Amino acid sequence: MSTPTRRPDLDDLEVLALVARTGSIGQAAQELRLSQPSVSRRMLALERRLGVTLLHRTKQGTTLTPHGILVVDWAGELLGAADRFARSVATLRAEGELVVRAAVSMTIAEHYAPAWLARLHAGAPDLQVSLSVANSTEVERLVRTGAAELGFVEVPTAPEGLRHQQVGADRLVVAVAPGHPWADRAERDEPVGAAELATGGVLVREEGSGTRVTLEEALRREGHHLVPGLVMASNNGLTHAAIAGMGPVALSERALEANLRLGELRAVPLDGVFLLRPLTAIWPAETALSDAAARLLAASGPTGTARPGYPGDGAAGPSSRLPR
Repeated sequence: MSTPTRRPDLDDLEVLALVARTGSIGQAAQELRLSQPSVSRRMLALERRLGVTLLHRTKQGTTLTPHGILVVDWAGELLGAADRFARSVATLRAEGELVVRAAVSMTIAEHYAPAWLARLHAGAPDLQVSLSVANSTEVERLVRTGAAELGFVEVPTAPEGLRHQQVGADRLVVAVAPGHPWADRAERDEPVGAAELATGGVLVREEGSGTRVTLEEALRREGHHLVPGLVMASNNGLTHAAIAGMGPVALSERALEANLRLGELRAVPLDGVFLLRPLTAIWPAETALSDAAARLLAASGPTGTARPGYPGDGAAGPSSRLPR
């Protein structure tokens, strides 16, 4: 029973092909910037591994044996396949480096992310962003499970156990239709206190939304519990419900900007209720951001200058909170 031939090293086959092309071990060694004895030893080791004589060595040079001619021919096919494999893997790697999976909260998606993506595209037009839109709690879950490499949330305190970087700030506004009793108080600049706001039937987002969490925490700090009116997972739906007179609405100032300007809603002054919240990028503590994700983070600041490692970047432990 014959002994199975051991698989050759691809680098040794490349050296053999170079020896065949140059007609000399010495010339091949020169092109490879190796010593001639080193190349000679590699060829002898290759012959022992294959169990056939490949080269006929003379003082005039080196020629291929009949077996050597066949092996060099077969090696060309094998090396070509290896090159194609390497190029294909490089293409996959390059594609992975040019795609970032991110998740953003709804308010960020509607009012902040478009500017970030425009800045990102201007600096890296080939980079692709796969963007999932959800409330802040769901964004956190997507990041923790690896479904998103980078997330952006709008909660007062950064989630524990994740690295985070504040990229901006957003203010909530409580607004009412012109016919609501609080509209007259807005005209007189008479503020609404925390107790009235908590029980005033405010139209709010669903539980888990950063907007809802911000309002609830602001009221809780003043010793009150929110009793919501209409609950809806849509900024636009809540806005139109408030315009229709269903009650006060608490949403991002950016979300209500046009309606306030047109007079469809009026902002209500508040007393003792702090509704400024950070916009925060989050990612797994144990994972370094890819170049693509780091580029997206860099584009997400007010002027596209946010970077991992700036003050506010951290992992588990006490999280930064905007001052009251």
